[in-house]
Amino acid sequence: MPNALIFSSSFIGHRQVYVFVVAHILNTLGYKLYIAGNFNDKLRTTYYFDTLENYDIVKIDTNGYLGNGTGISNSEFNNLLNQYKIDLTVFTEADNHISLFISQLIAGNKRFRGRVVGIFLRPWHFYNKLRFIDKFRYIRHLKTTWKSDDLLFHEWLNKTFSLIDSSLCIDEFFVSNHKKSIWLPDVFQEYADRVVLEERSEQRVWIEKLDQFKYQNKGSFIVFYFGTAQQRRGYDELLKLALDQNACFVHCGTRNDIDKYSHNVDELRNILKRENKLFETNEYIIDPYCIEYFFKSASHIVLPYSNFLGSSGVMLQALSYGIPVLVPDFGLIGYRVKKYNLGDTYSENSFNEKFHSFINSPKESFSDSITEYMQFQSADNLDLVLRNAFSGSIKTILHP
Repeated sequence: MPNALIFSSSFIGHRQVYVFVVAHILNTLGYKLYIAGNFNDKLRTTYYFDTLENYDIVKIDTNGYLGNGTGISNSEFNNLLNQYKIDLTVFTEADNHISLFISQLIAGNKRFRGRVVGIFLRPWHFYNKLRFIDKFRYIRHLKTTWKSDDLLFHEWLNKTFSLIDSSLCIDEFFVSNHKKSIWLPDVFQEYADRVVLEERSEQRVWIEKLDQFKYQNKGSFIVFYFGTAQQRRGYDELLKLALDQNACFVHCGTRNDIDKYSHNVDELRNILKRENKLFETNEYIIDPYCIEYFFKSASHIVLPYSNFLGSSGVMLQALSYGIPVLVPDFGLIGYRVKKYNLGDTYSENSFNEKFHSFINSPKESFSDSITEYMQFQSADNLDLVLRNAFSGSIKTILHP
């Protein structure tokens, strides 16, 4: 039986889902599984990890390494691979390990044992185009930073020296400009839920409660937020939007009083509550039927991410239900929405104008383009790309 190592220095947030999906596929391929990561992470839920207990897995805690594993050295990593006779290593957040990949050049061309696959979630350097003077400064600093520089890794070192066997990236815009990268559909949540498919009928009590709330606010626009409340995803901005627009705020997920918000969320919630325009579960919702019902209660979804250049799982969930989205006009989500007509985008100064034109555009006007795009973002395509990468197959699928 071949041995596979899944390396994830953290399991917080969506990382647990990525590890779960990769582990599931490797298990079906007959691999003995080893998972290395920081098992002291305080997780809001261990839902998917609990399911992994059904598999034969060896857990390797990375707390003894620098940065809980992000700073593991070349020799330490090679010792780990040799100790467990690893045939395949999968980095589920390869962006954190650029220095480790580059270290192969410094260690006398000492390549890692077995096949190495990296999943890259944030090649954000690609969106930060350097001006001439910034390029000059960048080159000057390379003497001290080249051992860990992601731009140098993606744009030259990996292309030239093939530092890892397979570079998978969820960013189709990046992949279309980098021949060494392979596009990976970013529907891990959909895939995980399809595997687990655990219905929680007791949670469907929320459907009846939501129906009553919608009936009492018939005709009001619904501002919808899904998942744990977070500042970077604009939880407070959406509360304020609901209040300013005399709309309803519906939140399927848990609150979060740790983040520092730009607006006073307690005050906003209290005002909306007094006006009977606030609906929050403050519960981690798992039941797929319940989740779908919440999403489909919204005709249009606003995602006011701040300082964010990557992909959005919530955006892809909304699109899977045929719901158009309004997002900032930068980064990957902005690129996707503009190129494939998945809704609309806004700049810093155009939000109010774009919001009103967006919600007054019939959702059906986006239906065909959303359907066409989501044919690529499918769980079956995700499964195919990962299996090909793990086996070393040169077959790929076209990205949108």
